[in-house]
Amino acid sequence: MRERGMTLSAAVVFGLLCGAVGCGSTDGKEGGATTSPQVTNAAEQLCGGAVSAAARSALGLLAGGSALHPTDPAENPSAAADELVAHWAPLNTPPHKRDPVDLCAISAEKNLGAGPADVRIEFRLSDAEEAKGDGKIAASLERYDVGVRASIGTQRAYLWFSCVSGRLSGSEQGPAYLLASVESARAPKGEAGALKDANATVVHSAALAVAQKLSCDGDGGLAPKPALKHA
Repeated sequence: MRERGMTLSAAVVFGLLCGAVGCGSTDGKEGGATTSPQVTNAAEQLCGGAVSAAARSALGLLAGGSALHPTDPAENPSAAADELVAHWAPLNTPPHKRDPVDLCAISAEKNLGAGPADVRIEFRLSDAEEAKGDGKIAASLERYDVGVRASIGTQRAYLWFSCVSGRLSGSEQGPAYLLASVESARAPKGEAGALKDANATVVHSAALAVAQKLSCDGDGGLAPKPALKHA
């Protein structure tokens, strides 16, 4: 798996926080704040709808630009979920395949064609031992209370979640564990806490979208919004 930008400004922080809490533009009626249609549509065009409006703002921070574009062939959470199902091995069969499954890769417009994608989002099958860990994480990562375990840094994020679903045969007897990851090709620029929250927002949005496409009970234990630590 694979840790960029401009100096973090108050405007960027405000945009990220607004995305996380659902700030929107005023529609002209008192108390009528709504999400901008342009922001919503742009978010839906990234990663086949796996990127929420908050995650889109976070991706802008990580990629170093607000004009974002996919760099790989179009993918979506349904296709990623189907591939994970294909990698799944029911009980009493050979081990599951743990090959990475791409969800999407994103670059800021100014960086298109200049090397690898700014940000890449992937999934793979995991297991309970890895997902629950032993309480130790890399010094550069911080534990977040998201999913079974989330280890978040300024350049990468890992989120493990569990899934009980009829699409994953045998998971009713023992839940499947999946790993979602977000990695930046270059170190983003900005305040460390804001970058970690941005990574947590993106990886949570992607994981929730795939969990829903897998029909995981209770959305795989993922809340509608991530619990951020530095917002």
